[in-house]
Amino acid sequence: MRTRKMTCWRGLAGLFARMHRLPGLVRPHAPHQRVPQQLQPHAASCYRTPCWTRPLVAALIISSASVGCAPMHTQPTVELVHTNSAWTLLRDGQPYQIRGAAGKDYLEELVASGGNSIRTWDAVGIDELLDEAHRLGLTVTVGIWLEHERHGYDYDEPQIRARQLAKVRRCVRKYRDHPAVLMWALGNEVELGGDLDKALRAIEEAAAIAKQLDPHHPTMAVLAEIGEDKARRLRQACPSIDVLGINSYGGAASVPERLREQGWTEPYVLTEFGPLGHWETGHTAWGAPFEPTSAEKFEMYTRSQRLGVEAEMPGRCLGSYAFLWGSKVETTPTWFGMFLDTGERTPTVDAMQILWTGKPPENRAPLVHRLSIDLDGLTAEPGEVFNARAEFEDPEADELHMQWVVRPEQSDRKSGGDAERTIPDLPGLILDASSGSAKVRAPLEPGAYRLYFSVHDGHGGAGTANIPFLVKPPSVE
Repeated sequence: MRTRKMTCWRGLAGLFARMHRLPGLVRPHAPHQRVPQQLQPHAASCYRTPCWTRPLVAALIISSASVGCAPMHTQPTVELVHTNSAWTLLRDGQPYQIRGAAGKDYLEELVASGGNSIRTWDAVGIDELLDEAHRLGLTVTVGIWLEHERHGYDYDEPQIRARQLAKVRRCVRKYRDHPAVLMWALGNEVELGGDLDKALRAIEEAAAIAKQLDPHHPTMAVLAEIGEDKARRLRQACPSIDVLGINSYGGAASVPERLREQGWTEPYVLTEFGPLGHWETGHTAWGAPFEPTSAEKFEMYTRSQRLGVEAEMPGRCLGSYAFLWGSKVETTPTWFGMFLDTGERTPTVDAMQILWTGKPPENRAPLVHRLSIDLDGLTAEPGEVFNARAEFEDPEADELHMQWVVRPEQSDRKSGGDAERTIPDLPGLILDASSGSAKVRAPLEPGAYRLYFSVHDGHGGAGTANIPFLVKPPSVE
């Protein structure tokens, strides 16, 4: 049996010794050493404290209490265990399957849905988030952001690399003792738009520091898909990485097979998955991608979790983080968010609850199956009136409210999930709407647009769909 110990047993006396280097307060093992099972005590019992130091330690404890210091948390033990060709993540000695969401919002809804973990992209200013997660019984895979070459970062500049690694040290030292921490995620898609070898070097440098400062939590590298050889090259270049994190959308269901082809036998986590990405779907003649409907997204989340995660449990997979537990603008305001900006949940939240608990919520969100418009080639003349129709259902047959809106196509398109501008509504273009149909007037200004449709059940659930169309320049006779 192979075991990677990540046991955290720092107590108050040990913290005092580390900070002040008092003689006689000696840790039984150096921070970088793995501790044998029989030598894994907790809190201050893991230190030899001679009689002369005990009044000093007691005074320190009393002094801390007298100035209103928060009580120290009991740090759960975390370890990776490999037996019979299967990897298991243990937390306090119990198997821990990650039922996670990528994001920091709607944490109570996550718990109610059966989730147990969240993932962040950076560790700057996450104090309150960690405390809230711990209060709710959630763990946190703490991301530490590593810069990208596509943003102008020069990995050949030693001073710039040194500043980044100093940030890694600060973050690990600050949060390593927090009981909500599950593991460290060093970077997110660092290789995207840059040199893979340089990205892997940066990941290894950061992971080595994290393991030196905190050998008690696993380290993970998060890559944008695995390509033809990313997993193989990561294993060779990053010995300080314990877990491979994979952001995969259209390819999530085939991750286990593709990892086998690259010879990856170590543990992995599906760190982002969801609908087909805007880079993966079909496009119009003018390059506008087709966003899946909420019903199609429900099926995509379900398929990715079952084939990309559960099929490898037990096995190499430790769990997953569904993307995005919140809302954001990326190509459209609804593409990746599992919630609308109103706070209403979409059917993708219901999909994850079913996967995590085996039971749907008491009231499920409406499903939009199809949205169509009667424009040839999805193109219109300026001011042309056309018809739209939506096909949808509500599992509980609730009374539904429908909303139609026209917006311009996103002009602030970014790559790699970078922040984009909010897309404004265009008023006065919905001439009539009843049930699942609407009469729409095309804008007078030529350009690319989208018609958005949403249906709301009055119980916090909503379904969505949209369709792109093009307003042609006026004909010249």
